[in-house]
Amino acid sequence: MDSMKLCCVQRYHIIACATRGKSQGETFHLLKEVYGEDSLSLSTCRRWYLRAKAGDKSSEDKECPGCKPTARNLANVRAVQEVMQVDRRAMVRQISAQVEETTGMPISTGSVHNILCLDLEMKKKAPKFVPRILTQEQKDLRVAVCHENLRETQDPLFLWSVITGDESWFSVLEPELKQTSCQWMHAKEKCPKKALWSCQARKTMMEVFFDDQGVVHLEFFPPWMTVTAKVYIGVLGQLREVIRRKRPELWRGNWYCLMHDNAPGHTATPTFTAMVETVSHPPYSPDLAPADFWFFPFLKGQIRGRIFPSVPALQDALMEEISNIPRATQGEYFEGDKMTLPSDSDLLESSSDSD
Repeated sequence: MDSMKLCCVQRYHIIACATRGKSQGETFHLLKEVYGEDSLSLSTCRRWYLRAKAGDKSSEDKECPGCKPTARNLANVRAVQEVMQVDRRAMVRQISAQVEETTGMPISTGSVHNILCLDLEMKKKAPKFVPRILTQEQKDLRVAVCHENLRETQDPLFLWSVITGDESWFSVLEPELKQTSCQWMHAKEKCPKKALWSCQARKTMMEVFFDDQGVVHLEFFPPWMTVTAKVYIGVLGQLREVIRRKRPELWRGNWYCLMHDNAPGHTATPTFTAMVETVSHPPYSPDLAPADFWFFPFLKGQIRGRIFPSVPALQDALMEEISNIPRATQGEYFEGDKMTLPSDSDLLESSSDSD
């Protein structure tokens, strides 16, 4: 029997002896005879005996009130709140010093922490990293452009005519993500180690254009090349020829329109002279570009963890993976002549979450 259960049993015996009219001494001697060295002390026996005589038959300890809190008062709460209104990044010890200076009474860091968490219901949170903090004008433009594109989708031929494209880097080694390399392990097993890979010099840039029927045009650039306006104009010329051969129905009626992001090479003045009709795209909105939001992440996920001996081998593997993309996967974004687009509320929420 553990010590807690033993104490509880002895308390019941003390209550029973007090109820039957035995004296304190007799009760203590009976405990000594039965429990020996494990019996309660004389002072403890006397305390429980007096409680039983007073009519308290419970064997549970009474809750100890302890010291009354003096630091969490209204004055200190207001002082901490004033500090928070001035500096949300202040540390607890800094808040403690400022409150002491304001009220003239010392206050511990623990009391300050309790005021922040319990009285003010505050929690320290780290900021969320985002690619770009949008200005209010950019937010309004994002919402306006998204509403315009949503209205365009009411035409059943609109999404059928959209060709979206972009470029991205691919390395001969795309390291696995930390989340994908997680393993189920026993509690006592040591955590496995994984080498930290640096950015690979051997890489290639892919330019791809695709629509609801699949990839329309694809080409690779050498590592030293930058997609400037001149390079992109050349790509658009090749794209027109490919559309003429692969999508003659779009070419004959000149019904196709291009959807790309606002990269400098895409929006330069010389590019507009050679540009076909384009779908409006708000600045710094990769979640509205299927290439950035789906195609490239999906493709890189297929080759993560694989090491390719050369750039041509990497390019061959990418071509093979692209040819193996199932039509059902593309259906997540293109279903017949309907693309999966966010609702009005999603657009407004995404605009507010961008900063």
